[in-house]
Amino acid sequence: MSLIAQKISGCYRRVLVFLLLALIVLAAVGVILYYQVGGTEGVRYWTAGRALNGTERIILKNRPDGIPQENVEAQFETVRDAIRNRQIELKLLYDVLKSYQDKFHNPGLSTETVKPSTPEVEEFLTNLQQVIILEE
Repeated sequence: MSLIAQKISGCYRRVLVFLLLALIVLAAVGVILYYQVGGTEGVRYWTAGRALNGTERIILKNRPDGIPQENVEAQFETVRDAIRNRQIELKLLYDVLKSYQDKFHNPGLSTETVKPSTPEVEEFLTNLQQVIILEE
């Protein structure tokens, strides 16, 4: 083999080893984070919290004047606490969040957001309260 071919094959070997080590490190970090969040069940609740935070930002940005910001924040904090305590119906929560986002945040193919009315936000907040599982 020529000198150039040996240098190239050595370079490929080093790059391959580097990529393999980087992949192993990323996998290890992913596994550690997965267990820190709480496994499969924890990932579901973590994802629900992220979806709730995103919807809260949308509502606060497009909130009608008839709804105080403190009421919206308090309602979302109540649901956030229920998520932390695993006292929430996840499927119902996703349905409520999706219905709001489909109706008011980029409905259809439009790039604009639709500002909800006061009764619509009140109905959404009521539906959001209903996803919490009350202990008996």
